Amino acid sequence: MGLCSKRPTRVSLLTKDHRQLRLQWARKHRDWTMDEWKTVAWSDESRFLIHHVDVRVSVRRLPGEQLLPSYTAGHKQADGGGIMLWGTFSWADLGPVVVVE
Repeated sequence: MGLCSKRPTRVSLLTKDHRQLRLQWARKHRDWTMDEWKTVAWSDESRFLIHHVDVRVSVRRLPGEQLLPSYTAGHKQADGGGIMLWGTFSWADLGPVVVVE
């Protein structure tokens, strides 16, 4: 069936170079006027999960006690359980929200 489980991808933290570039950008733009900021368009991409990813529930029980079916909870994998959206906005308007396949 092609089912498999994957570990989450580790994302590296900002490097020293990244921090330096961000600081340079902030210093370059700190004296901008409101009219200059009104010419900027911002964008964002976000992923939303509909189901929890690989959630497992453990239940403590006394030795010899039978585990009832109501005490157990299944888990769902991430496949088919999320949506990614991309959108833009500016001072003047909101752009469209686009579903990213």
